[in-house]
Amino acid sequence: MSIKITSLTDEYGYLLDHDFSDLMEYLQTTPIPETGNVYVRDDEKMHQLDGYRYLKEHIYGLSDMESGYCNGNNKKLNCLEYHTCPEVDLALEDLILLLALPKDIVNGKVDSSKIKAFYIKKGQAIVLPPYVMHFSPCMVDNNPFRCGIFLSQGTNRDLEVKPSDPTLWKENKWLLAHEESKQASQGAYIGITGENIEIQ
Repeated sequence: MSIKITSLTDEYGYLLDHDFSDLMEYLQTTPIPETGNVYVRDDEKMHQLDGYRYLKEHIYGLSDMESGYCNGNNKKLNCLEYHTCPEVDLALEDLILLLALPKDIVNGKVDSSKIKAFYIKKGQAIVLPPYVMHFSPCMVDNNPFRCGIFLSQGTNRDLEVKPSDPTLWKENKWLLAHEESKQASQGAYIGITGENIEIQ
């Protein structure tokens, strides 16, 4: 399946016009695995930086916020997740985000033909509004990526009780998996039909 890669549109998110050089300098020191991805939910070393304080005030209204990162070699869709809070992604390299909207869920599933691919340039910070579906960034030209991830505090923590909603995978994280994904093999709700999109 081929997918058209375009620039971000307002319906899916917007760019932040701010200097995040201190966060980028720190994130450049974070590791990239040889295969797969590494995800760190909250790295408290970032809490002392001006970029973190800007996001905490202007995006999260001085409520508790976590600052982490996702680094790796991903090329595939695999899953879609959403949160009830905004997510800020800070690109340390060019990367591609595969996104879908709540209206794309029909009878509890999303057909992968509804998903759109957006090119995010190195240095750009984007805000994904609540409920916009996303997952791991994808590489551009086989170059591994680093991406800062900022969310309301507690998002993506392990659940302490089993939820009645099969899509609630972690705290403030609803997950729809493709049947080919690792998460599906771990018991995640299979909610993506069609091809498991791969960025070439």
